Amino acid sequence: MQYSPEAVTHEAFVSRVQELMKRKDLSATKLAHLIEEAESTVKNMLYKGTSCPRERLIVLARALETTVEYLSTGSDVPETGDAVSLLVQTPENLAYTLNFIPHAPAEGGVDPVMKTLPIPLRLLSEYGLTPDRTRAVSVNTDAMAGVVGRNDIVLVDITRNSLDEGVFLIAMRNSVLIRQVSPVITGFALTSTNPNIMGTTVSVTPETGDLKSPDTIVIGKLVCKVSLSAL
Repeated sequence: MQYSPEAVTHEAFVSRVQELMKRKDLSATKLAHLIEEAESTVKNMLYKGTSCPRERLIVLARALETTVEYLSTGSDVPETGDAVSLLVQTPENLAYTLNFIPHAPAEGGVDPVMKTLPIPLRLLSEYGLTPDRTRAVSVNTDAMAGVVGRNDIVLVDITRNSLDEGVFLIAMRNSVLIRQVSPVITGFALTSTNPNIMGTTVSVTPETGDLKSPDTIVIGKLVCKVSLSAL
């Protein structure tokens, strides 16, 4: 989705926030209380050009009863009930919650910058997704740098459990990989944009197309990257 340069400036962001504050009769003091920030933090954001970090953007969207997409880009505000809040997980946490790896990720690992992500149902529909089949994942690897990078938030379709052309989350021998998948004669090639990471090939049964190795499980296909660029 393309947005005009003017729509994603900090000035445009502030204008949208102030308009929503006016509709809800919120002062900077009240808004600061709602998002549990210092009043000076809110005023610096509104009046002094201080940027809004991603985590605060999520909280702002909740407090103003809108979406991250609207605050970030000015895209039309969905009607009430037309957005869903997705839990943002690391690839390893997602694999564990879906029972694709046997052990929970070690404590002290890198957590997503954001905990939840409000997404308009309209956006999911554009990609043929529904909330029950969609997971938000915070990328924590440079394996696909240039396609999706570290700390990017991506939407994963967990019903896409058969490999085809595209970028997939794959559990392999209790590790979780993000790889570009391409068909080859014997199965599928799994490659990385990182020159330090070697590619590999997974074989499939010709009759069924199923993966031969029980240690390789397709978690889902990356459908899109959610744009939350700094304002």
